[in-house]
Amino acid sequence: MADKVQDALKVQGCQTKYKLINGTYERLPGDHNGKAAFVTRDANPCYCFHTGKARWVISKRIDDGQRCYAFRKDDPASDVPWNCTGPWVMANDQNEWSPDAGVTCSKVPGSDDLFIRLRLSLEDEMTKLGLVKTDNLKQLWRRLDFNGNNVVSLAEFDKLVVEMTQGGAWPDWLNNKPALMRAFTKAKAGIDGKRDDFVEKCEFHDLLLNMFWFNKLYSIYEDIDTDHDRRISQAEFKQGFKKLGMNLSEDEASKVFNEIDTDHGGMVLFVEFCAYVRKRVNPDDNPAFDTDIVSGEKAGQTIRKKLGNQGTANLVVKKKNVKMFDDVEAPIKKLITDNNQEELKKMWQHLDFNGNNVVSLAEIDKFVVESYEVLNHKPALMRAYKRTIQDGHDDDEFCHKKDFKALLGNIFYFNKLFWLFDSVDDSDAKDRRMTAQEFKICLVNAGMKVNETRANQYFKEIDKNGGGFILFDEFCAWFAQKSCPEAMTAFIEDTPGGWGTQGSPAQGQGGYAGSPQSPQGRR
Repeated sequence: MADKVQDALKVQGCQTKYKLINGTYERLPGDHNGKAAFVTRDANPCYCFHTGKARWVISKRIDDGQRCYAFRKDDPASDVPWNCTGPWVMANDQNEWSPDAGVTCSKVPGSDDLFIRLRLSLEDEMTKLGLVKTDNLKQLWRRLDFNGNNVVSLAEFDKLVVEMTQGGAWPDWLNNKPALMRAFTKAKAGIDGKRDDFVEKCEFHDLLLNMFWFNKLYSIYEDIDTDHDRRISQAEFKQGFKKLGMNLSEDEASKVFNEIDTDHGGMVLFVEFCAYVRKRVNPDDNPAFDTDIVSGEKAGQTIRKKLGNQGTANLVVKKKNVKMFDDVEAPIKKLITDNNQEELKKMWQHLDFNGNNVVSLAEIDKFVVESYEVLNHKPALMRAYKRTIQDGHDDDEFCHKKDFKALLGNIFYFNKLFWLFDSVDDSDAKDRRMTAQEFKICLVNAGMKVNETRANQYFKEIDKNGGGFILFDEFCAWFAQKSCPEAMTAFIEDTPGGWGTQGSPAQGQGGYAGSPQSPQGRR
């Protein structure tokens, strides 16, 4: 290889629940904030980078370092973390931060494996496409596994790829039918060894990695394989790697080629080559990415910790899926869109059981528990409640009757998006930032079909200060308005003698913050 292999970073000694930071971190090709950045080679990688201020941090993503697993002061200031002398500061199992002298980092030789170097060169690209991080894998799987049966078909996967490329979330070259077919066929005979017509959840990350590499290599070798026989000679093999940015020597090319060409016939099948490269570059996958959220599917575990097995003897917890949300969305959206005053009145009276024309968070929680099991997610309810209050005109901590339709819309869409994107921490969801690329992926996963131009336009509408980021909480509110704009109008009966003092036509004519009539509410 022409490029000099950079030194790697070894972190060891962590004994807390964050011991996933232990390991060897290879240096990424590009710097972050003008200093070296490193990544592990695990299926769910960790990153070490400089915040641009005064710290080195270890985190699950490269960002501003505000949330991390560990950090150390950049003292003395250095381009690499192993030259600093201060201790790593860690959170213990009780989330108390303190220096941990047992955690160390040191310089070690970087790997000269050409396939590791290739993975590092494409790490950023794969991360932006959502093919690396656990959170992104959860989103994609939940989007695909519509009815929660833990399998997806080729047609469902192909539909996802089409929608992702049309929406600008994925580049067009990923939508290559022959490559997708081969990637799917290879993945469905993966971990469980069963050659049926579906990919199971434990094989899904395999499928995504195959999709990336089969398409990447297909686009390169399509030009090289002039006779289109899908067989690759050693000369074509070497030429293809050069297009990938890897200049193999004759010895390196021969060694790798002979590993694939087991019968030494001088040719290898294209699909064999793709599978080999994919396994060498990404040998690991993450079949256990879909850990269930505490408020729903882990409820049984939480109760057993407190009450033992008897506490869950009669408890049945249903795992959520897209179909469950769709079954609830249709009637709620119809009720709001039709402005069905009779049914809305019944629901409001159920919610406002003491008849004072305002409701608290506790009343909202009780209403959801009794009426909509799938929407009973506490962080999402909290954010929906706060957003409705924020967009209302009333300076108090209650949701008023005129805001009831907005509250219903927010309750549903905040719940759907919190489940789909796994935002289980209320404070984290409020401050979680989303880039334009992540926004496009979220739009497709949430079921909104738009092209790339429109997606970019929508992002700019929300990102009013042009900072390149929007908050997840802002995304939820915007999505609710786009999905059901009728929810952003006041709950009023237009006929004379309308019911309820808060529902008089006079109070509703001006709209409210968040409605099209209110300039301060436009997003």
